[in-house]
Amino acid sequence: MPWRRRRSKNSSPSEPRPTSRAVNRRAKHRNPGTARRARTGPPVVVESAASSPPLPRLHALPQHVAIIMDGNGRWAQSRGLSRSDGHRAGAQAIRPVIERLGEHGVGVLTLFGLSTENLSRPRAEVQAILRLGSEFIDRHLQELDDAGVQLRHLGDRNQLPRPLRNKVEQAVARTAENDRMVVNLAVSYGGRADIVHAVRRLIEDGVRPEAVTEEAIACRLATDGLPEPDLLIRAGGERRISNFLVWQAAYAEYYFTETLWPDFGAAEVDEALGEYSRRQRRFGLVPSKQDRSDEALSGDAEPRT
Repeated sequence: MPWRRRRSKNSSPSEPRPTSRAVNRRAKHRNPGTARRARTGPPVVVESAASSPPLPRLHALPQHVAIIMDGNGRWAQSRGLSRSDGHRAGAQAIRPVIERLGEHGVGVLTLFGLSTENLSRPRAEVQAILRLGSEFIDRHLQELDDAGVQLRHLGDRNQLPRPLRNKVEQAVARTAENDRMVVNLAVSYGGRADIVHAVRRLIEDGVRPEAVTEEAIACRLATDGLPEPDLLIRAGGERRISNFLVWQAAYAEYYFTETLWPDFGAAEVDEALGEYSRRQRRFGLVPSKQDRSDEALSGDAEPRT
C-alpha cells in the first residue's frame, strides 16, 4: 500500500512546520532540560495496509525510537538459507516498521544497520549488507521524501564504498528540509567512536576544561539537534546494546524481544510501544505521590527503588 503523500514542497501550507533542529533550539531557549523531549514535527501520515492491526490506544509514546536490527543470520540459518538471504529479508522489514511508527506519531527513528565492528565480518557478507543499503535508498527514497521523512546518516562515511557514500549524501541532502519524521541510518557507526569524535571536536574548538559539560559533548555527537532516544529496541533475543548510542541512550527504556528482525512488524512495534507506555520514567528522581497512586490504580504496585 503506497504512502499517502504529504503536501508538495512548492505549495503553501496553512502554517509553517519548523524543522527538528529549529524545534530543539526553541526548546533549549525555553528550558534547557526539555530539548531532548521536544517534538520533531507532525507525524508521518501513511495509509495502513489491510493486514495491519488497528492502532492500540496508548497513554504515552516515545518521541525517539532506536532499534538494533539483529537476528538476520539466525533467521536465515533456521530456514536453510544464506546469511545474505537473511539480510535481504531484514532489509524488507524496515519499511513496514517505519510506516507503523509513523502511524503512531513517533518523530525520530534510528536504525542500527552496521556497526564499526561489523566491518570486520567476512568481506562477502559486508558487501551484501552495503549493497542492500544502496538498494533500499534506490527503492524507497522517493516515497520517503514524498511522506516528509528526513534521512540522516550516523557513522563514518569514509568507511563506505564511494558509490554508496555518494548515494547517502544525495539522499541526506534531498530530504534535509523534510520535517514530519527523522530516520537515522546508523551504518559504519559506533557509540564509542561517536564520543571520541565529539571530544576531538571539543579540543579543536578550543573549549577550556571548565567549560566541558554534558551539553558541550552532546551537541558534538552525531545526533546533535535531535531528542535522545526514549525507547531502545533490540530484536533477536540478545540483551546488550553493542556499542549503539552509548551516550544518547543513558536514560532510554530498553526493550528486548526474542523476535528475529525479519519477523519484526507492526504487531511487534505495537507490543514494544505498549510496554513503553506501561513504564514510568523518572530519570533518577523519586516518584511523586500521584505517580504511586497511578501505579496502584493500574495494578503496577510493585515497589521500586
